[in-house]
Amino acid sequence: MTGILDKMHVEHGIHGARVMARSHQLTGDCIADSEIDTAIQLLKDDLDACAKEMKRLVKVNRSGSLFAGWPKDI
Repeated sequence: MTGILDKMHVEHGIHGARVMARSHQLTGDCIADSEIDTAIQLLKDDLDACAKEMKRLVKVNRSGSLFAGWPKDI
C-alpha cells in the first residue's frame, strides 16, 4: 500500500508493519510559507494513510492464520 503522494509505502511481514520512504526528497522547493504549509500537510496526510494501513495489517496479524492447522501465535 502506498500513501496518497506515492512518497511512502507500508511494508508488512512476520515481524510487523513499517513505513518506508520511496525517495530521499519528500517535498519540492518551497519559497513561501503557504507552500511549506501545503507540502507538510500533504506529508502528514500521507503518514496518516500509512498509519491506518499499518493498523489494519497488524490487526490481520493478530487475528491469526487464515488456514486451518496454522498456529495463531508466533
